[in-house]
Amino acid sequence: MATLTVLKFETADGAAKALDVIKDLSKQKLINLHDAAIVTWPEGKRSQRPSSCMT
Repeated sequence: MATLTVLKFETADGAAKALDVIKDLSKQKLINLHDAAIVTWPEGKRSQRPSSCMT
């Protein structure tokens, strides 16, 4: 069964730190991580900026 999880952070820095923790948990085989992305929406801009986090 697939699960989609979306987390919201007050800062892009918070999202990046959380991704580091999630990747570490995946390396320890404590969770299964198939894909990840961070989407930021800079204040004052018209659209978001997605970035893939998996290699």
